[in-house]
Amino acid sequence: MKKILRFLARVLNVFYKVLPFFLGTYFYYPFYASSESSHEYPLLDAMYSAIRLYYGESEDGIEANFVLQLARFLAIAATVSILITAFNKVNSVANRLKLIFPDSTVIYGDSVYADILYDNISMTRRIHGDPDKVIKNASRYMIMFSSDIENIRFYNRNYEYLKDKDTYIMLDDVSKQNIENHHVKVFSMAENCAIQYWRDFPVENNEKIAIIGFGNLGENILLNGLQVNIITLDQHFEYHIFGDGSYFRREHTELDKMAPDEIIFHDDGKYDYSEISSFDRIIICKDNDGSNVVKLSKMLEYSPVNCKIHVYAPNEDIITNLFNSENITCFGNARDLASMDMILNERIMEAARKQNEDYLKIHEGEPWEKLDNFRRYSNLSSSQYAYTIRRLIDKDVPVKTLAELEHIRWCRYHYIYNWKYGDETDKKNHIHHSLVPFSELGEEDKNKDIESLISKFPELKERIKEETDLQTQ
Repeated sequence: MKKILRFLARVLNVFYKVLPFFLGTYFYYPFYASSESSHEYPLLDAMYSAIRLYYGESEDGIEANFVLQLARFLAIAATVSILITAFNKVNSVANRLKLIFPDSTVIYGDSVYADILYDNISMTRRIHGDPDKVIKNASRYMIMFSSDIENIRFYNRNYEYLKDKDTYIMLDDVSKQNIENHHVKVFSMAENCAIQYWRDFPVENNEKIAIIGFGNLGENILLNGLQVNIITLDQHFEYHIFGDGSYFRREHTELDKMAPDEIIFHDDGKYDYSEISSFDRIIICKDNDGSNVVKLSKMLEYSPVNCKIHVYAPNEDIITNLFNSENITCFGNARDLASMDMILNERIMEAARKQNEDYLKIHEGEPWEKLDNFRRYSNLSSSQYAYTIRRLIDKDVPVKTLAELEHIRWCRYHYIYNWKYGDETDKKNHIHHSLVPFSELGEEDKNKDIESLISKFPELKERIKEETDLQTQ
């Protein structure tokens, strides 16, 4: 039945395109064949006049009737259809040529980020995919619809083809640690925004931090901050969360293990304007940037604000055009987040892969390809923390202190995903014997942390020797 319907559709497609020609010929032939006409070949002349209808012209001096008007209308419609078909064919050929390149990218999706990413990619490497079909043989596929469920449905609908292809799926509410198809890379704009935020605005000393708004973005800013804001052994950061964190606390049961840092939840989202000045940093990060403008305007009106205020503004012109203050800084520009560097995250991914390879040269373990996503992202967390380590190296922080800070980061990563201490490691039940203070680790485990640092920062090899010599003197 489907074959018959497809055949009938093709017949109708051809019929309505040639119908104006026959109608025009039928109308013009009597005129050219009349005794008053001097046309020697009336049929050919009628056919020529019928063809002219397709580009919007008709013969002068001939009174049009219903047949000619219908022929003119259908001819123009057919011409438009033919031009669209021709354009699609040319575009299809151009897309096939783009697939020759090893970094050809097909983007599916109707989100703002999909459009921005498309604009950011070279014209010769990008293809805007039709949601109803998969373009085959591309190097990578980006699925970026407006909601998680649309992205998942698209992938499931085309699973048989995409299952062995490098596919990047934009998901904000689905944990990437649970996805074990190594061809699938999940990315979150909220997570990328949080990562970029702490790189652009790192902490230097203990801070009392207000996070106003606790949706996807606020959660990621907190989680990423807990893993990268580890700068001294006796630090004390206060993270005040203004927004409903009850569900977050049910998900993350080991938040009390983040000591000496504190996480203080204000579930009603309310704060006393008179106390705003007690914070060192205010991050306004509701997922809706319009709400952030309202929050900021009220804060400036009713509060003696003297600290740094960072405002999530995908379209930062909204903030900069309305407010003029040295204390206010925007972050989360959509064009920065929807870049290939941020989405592919290749530099951090390669650093994480190399870290795992270096570990295998000395200790037992599994190659990158066989690691589950939890351990892969543990390496990624370590590679992201390397930005903090680099700043601490420049401040001449001792290597053993750096190793202890890295161990704190490793523990926090596990605590975030509800791992607990136990005498015997049991990955299935989220138990690990190394979830103890650095001082309680065996020498072998301490050396692993030092070796990991040296593999990322080779210059530390000489420094550790110098520090060891000083201790023995």
